[in-house]
Amino acid sequence: MPLAEKALTLAMALMLPAALASAAAPAGLSPEQVREAIRWGLSAPEPALAQYEMKTERTWLVNFDTPFLRVAQLSRAMKIQNTPVTEADVSPKTAADEVHIYAHARPEGVTGRVTLPNIEHLFIVRTREGASEPIQPSSVQSFVRRVPMGDDWSGPTRIARSVKAIFPRQAFAPGNEVRLVFEGGEVQSVRITEDMLARVR
Repeated sequence: MPLAEKALTLAMALMLPAALASAAAPAGLSPEQVREAIRWGLSAPEPALAQYEMKTERTWLVNFDTPFLRVAQLSRAMKIQNTPVTEADVSPKTAADEVHIYAHARPEGVTGRVTLPNIEHLFIVRTREGASEPIQPSSVQSFVRRVPMGDDWSGPTRIARSVKAIFPRQAFAPGNEVRLVFEGGEVQSVRITEDMLARVR
């Protein structure tokens, strides 16, 4: 991305306030969909309950979840604790029609004393009739995370800042782009595609 466009993108991200930060959660899964997600969480293979991958680069990754997946994950987690979940146990926030996007540093392929990236912010850009419109998250959380530098947690770790951002599901549409803003001002884009959404529940 050209430097001028990076600067403009960063400016839009920092100048526009997060929309609807205090608004009520949007309507989400129907009662039948909640029950279906609970059943699926009890029987689905473990890999199917992982967050959906958007993009994996050498030092960072982006993934996301949906209301159906969040309910299924809750169902599986409570099953492990021998506490079955019912429809009444699922909060409106968990089932809300929102997509949660997560951006993290990752160590795979990293050698030597390379610094893992700190992710400062993320937002979505929608393009209409040649004009770019930034969509700010309704909620954003920045947190520090220990990143293992080996295949497991038994070896050394490093600290890196991650971001979780929440968007209305309608913003997570094919053709839109997720923009990651890194410490220092670098911006990376991940396009939302039809193929990416075809496997999503």
